[in-house]
Amino acid sequence: MKKRALTLGLASLFAASSLLAGCGSNDAAQGNTGTKGDSKGGDKVSIRILTRISGTDPKSVAFQNLLKQFMEKNPDITVVDESLNDEAAFNNKFKTAVATGSVPEIWMNYGGVAFKDYAKNIAMDLDPVLKEDKAWADSFLPLFDTWKYKDLPGTYGVPNEFYSVAIYYNKELFQKIGAEPPKTIEDFEAVADKFKAIDVVPMAMADKDNFRGGHLLTNLALKKYGFQKTEDLMGGKAKWNDPDMVSLLQTMKNWQDKGIFGKNMVTTDGNAITSMFLGGKSAMMFEGVWAISSIAASPIADKIGVIPFPGYKDKPEFKDNWFGGAGGYSVSKEITGAKKDATIKLLKFLTSVDAFKYFLQETKGGVYPVKMDSGSAPVDPVTAEYVKAQSAAKDFKGEIEEYSPIMQLQDKVRNEVQGMFAGNPPQKTADTIQSFVDSTRSR
Repeated sequence: MKKRALTLGLASLFAASSLLAGCGSNDAAQGNTGTKGDSKGGDKVSIRILTRISGTDPKSVAFQNLLKQFMEKNPDITVVDESLNDEAAFNNKFKTAVATGSVPEIWMNYGGVAFKDYAKNIAMDLDPVLKEDKAWADSFLPLFDTWKYKDLPGTYGVPNEFYSVAIYYNKELFQKIGAEPPKTIEDFEAVADKFKAIDVVPMAMADKDNFRGGHLLTNLALKKYGFQKTEDLMGGKAKWNDPDMVSLLQTMKNWQDKGIFGKNMVTTDGNAITSMFLGGKSAMMFEGVWAISSIAASPIADKIGVIPFPGYKDKPEFKDNWFGGAGGYSVSKEITGAKKDATIKLLKFLTSVDAFKYFLQETKGGVYPVKMDSGSAPVDPVTAEYVKAQSAAKDFKGEIEEYSPIMQLQDKVRNEVQGMFAGNPPQKTADTIQSFVDSTRSR
């Protein structure tokens, strides 16, 4: 996933950039970039926006059209689109902006622990804006936590894109075994036995790109223990090698040993499991929203359903927890007057239900961070299934390690889970992760 790379890239540059911020002009530091828009005299306001939505693909074209529509409706506001698709170029541009005290009025980011310094230093607290416009605020899915911090009051971003992980399933294969899609872990294990009996892989899984193992562990933790386990692990109240975490790793290992994931997980990539699934050799596929386009373009798109990752029968209170999160927009806290008013107006416009419906119409698919139906938009059947599956979601949380200040922890966990799939015992896997956490914290 590219999200993590972007988050870490921005985090690593903040310390150096903040030292240089004093070198920028005072005007730039105050958000005054050469336009007259901060006055109340009716002069034109110019605001800048920096995103990764840039190019000739349908989403980028739709974004550019939305900016044009906004300026047509607001002739006194000029929007300067500084967006760059390339990750390195985006990071370098933002680094320079922070260093010179000329941060764009709106910029795209992924929040989280890595964003905390930005929230403290350059991002506007958007709580007053959200509270003032309840209709706008209430239209979002519950995705704001990534821009909130326990020791820093406020909300420092709003969602503009959304990711989550679910289970895609082949309706015809389920009909063949006479079973409904699983709602619980217990159901999942039962249908897996039925699929193995007819030589169909229950849920092919690839961990060559080892993020899937991390995603699976997080899903199990959220469904079994809720978000409290993540908080306890990050706060040191729980350990990676306590019985709770070892039991989750053991479940994953048991599923592998039973053949639920198919063969050669560690050397199998995402393309291979997608091919297996679309070829009818695997009944289910554990994958994210990013798989929608390839599945929707397949000959069996109308035979594919989507379900939430199953919960535990004895933990119904956690069944609607989803692994997922958001990218979004933050606003420079230095802007004032007409420039601030114009920036908030653009922020609301780009994150309105109408804007996301426009994206849906123009791209003919996708999943968005607001509560909406597809209406008359010509969406593909897989998108419709995915939206239906997540309609009951009550909370979205990222991978466990995303909430840790130890930036290397996510790679460590994913590598050790991959090592478990390659043969290491679950207890050794858990011990190694906890030893890494202990040694890092003691430095």
